[in-house]
Amino acid sequence: MSRGACRQVDAGLFFPISVTGRGVRQAEAAKKVCAGCDVRANCLSYALETMPEGIWGGTTAEERLAAGRAFRGQASAQSRGELSAAVTGEPAARTGHAAGQRATSGRTA
Repeated sequence: MSRGACRQVDAGLFFPISVTGRGVRQAEAAKKVCAGCDVRANCLSYALETMPEGIWGGTTAEERLAAGRAFRGQASAQSRGELSAAVTGEPAARTGHAAGQRATSGRTA
């Protein structure tokens, strides 16, 4: 979390109240912060494991649920890493839990 691009942004940005109207614009603004983040894959890997609300690793909770359905039946850390890699475009070996890294909990990563 200390290396996340979100660390200097109001945490409220990452928790839109809705997924329509202003919430869509807010989610897109949060995703832009995530886009160039060095720890995006780790953040997404954490979110895939814990499924918190809000924007994590550049995805909404709904996007993570939809992506998770595509990988259902593969509940290992390896598959979470592959899913994270598919979303972020980074190699699976570098992603959070697949790399043996443990993300810490908090409002933003």
